Amino acid sequence: MPRLEFVTLDVFTRERYAGNPLAVVRVPEGIDVPTEVMQKIAREFNLSETIFIHDAKKGADGLPEWRVRIFLTVAEIPFAGHPTIGAAVYALGDLAASSSNEEPSSDSRSIVRGRFLANAGPMDLTFNPATGLANANIAHNFHEHVQNPFTVEEHIAVVSPVKGMNFVSVELPDLDALAAVSTSSKPAPRLDEEWNVGFCGSYFYVYTSSSLPHTTKSSDDADDADGIDELIEIQSRMIEGLMEDPATGSAGCGLACYVALKRGRSRVTSFKILQGVEMGRRSEIEVVVTLTEDLKGVEGVRLGGTAVRVMEGWVGY
Repeated sequence: MPRLEFVTLDVFTRERYAGNPLAVVRVPEGIDVPTEVMQKIAREFNLSETIFIHDAKKGADGLPEWRVRIFLTVAEIPFAGHPTIGAAVYALGDLAASSSNEEPSSDSRSIVRGRFLANAGPMDLTFNPATGLANANIAHNFHEHVQNPFTVEEHIAVVSPVKGMNFVSVELPDLDALAAVSTSSKPAPRLDEEWNVGFCGSYFYVYTSSSLPHTTKSSDDADDADGIDELIEIQSRMIEGLMEDPATGSAGCGLACYVALKRGRSRVTSFKILQGVEMGRRSEIEVVVTLTEDLKGVEGVRLGGTAVRVMEGWVGY
């Protein structure tokens, strides 16, 4: 029976049994795993997402590149946040280190770099072995849907960080209102015609803090956001029908783009998003959005977080 190695990690946390669980399945070079088999394996894990990572090849710039595919239990999706960060921690922290003749450095300046080739597009990655923080420059394609039945509501927006990932984002007045949110039927917004594909969830959020940094950061360390103009803290919940997700990086990216554009105050805005509190799986998500010079478009989206390994083994197919 053929088998594939896997690890599970809890993502957007440093603590086991918190954050969002993820299965990372390694596909060795020369092995062809059919899509339908990947889907069955994802269904067997029964986690919110499972990511398959093919062995790395060297890119044109010398960086290791991993082809990755992300699956829900029912379908493949182009991008998701916690699989990207969890797999980045595994790839740059474990796979890259094991393929090197040198021991990983504990120097905080020794940043490990690589790239994921995902369905949404290429994503440059960094990992700091000293802090455990991974960052991914998201292959973003932000879109705010305008043809939806909620346009009269100021605090509701339907946004997509990439095509195929859609979220009804609902601002609530306070944490008590956020705690009162319950699971229900899946959202059915009217998406713009060319974007009417893929996943759709409900993302509820509350602003908990907004501030201007006393000093802007300028560092070669990828853990620091250069020239951050504003820091916004948010607490959130993501509901999809009868299920709740403890950490949703893609929804966080979509919301961060929407908020940065709507406010139009700062070119570089950092978001710290707390999620999963109500379900006992506290998750901490970092997003940095860089707008174009005219503050009317999204130039870059960087997603950051940590992950801790929980299980490892093999799965037959």
